[in-house]
Amino acid sequence: MVGSLLRNLVHALDDVVYPPHCLLTDVPLSDHHFPISRAALDACQPAPSNIELMLTVQRHIDEDEMYISSFNALWLVGSPFFADEIGRPSIDKAIYAIKYGGRTRLATRLGIMLGEYLIDRDVQVDFVCAVPIHSARKRERGYNQAEFIASGVADAMHVQNIPALRRTRYTGTQTALSEHQRLGNVTGAFEVIDRSAVIGANILVVDDVLTTGATLNSCASALMEAGARRIDAATLAAA
Repeated sequence: MVGSLLRNLVHALDDVVYPPHCLLTDVPLSDHHFPISRAALDACQPAPSNIELMLTVQRHIDEDEMYISSFNALWLVGSPFFADEIGRPSIDKAIYAIKYGGRTRLATRLGIMLGEYLIDRDVQVDFVCAVPIHSARKRERGYNQAEFIASGVADAMHVQNIPALRRTRYTGTQTALSEHQRLGNVTGAFEVIDRSAVIGANILVVDDVLTTGATLNSCASALMEAGARRIDAATLAAA
């Protein structure tokens, strides 16, 4: 017990001498339990509306091959002009920290915010499903950031977070691929684990960032083929 009290005292003194700083702006934080200030999040550039996101995705995916009914995102990512020249924070650092820096608690907290956003827009689903990564990639990274985001979304929306999909092949990163290569890279890359959980369900597929929509749509294709009624998609950010 004495050791625990001493550790708490040391942490408290550290916060006084070396106060934690906002991940996005590097300013000292008043809330030591969350690494981003509310002001910084509010200043980040919001994502386009769900209608605009759908129109953007339809530039990459033919309407006849679209299996997702709506796209929702909180922020715009990859906007250096907005962040650097205008001097306002960008959500990019948070997304990077979640994906590569092991900030799983941050992923869950931002997922809760995404879930609250969806509730405000009356998005209704039976359960949430994270975009899976291949088992080899998960061993490399140690975790799947989408699972933690989906956990926060599900908590906020008071629904289950069900691992309904598995990735059947290692597709590698989408970052350096062309639009055509992205579509081919993930086509048929997912399969449903338990069809009985999917049949007739309205499902929300969750990931960290929406780019072309190829990965999300491939997940939705597998779910619809297994008997799902409707698929919506949500991400923390859109590129």
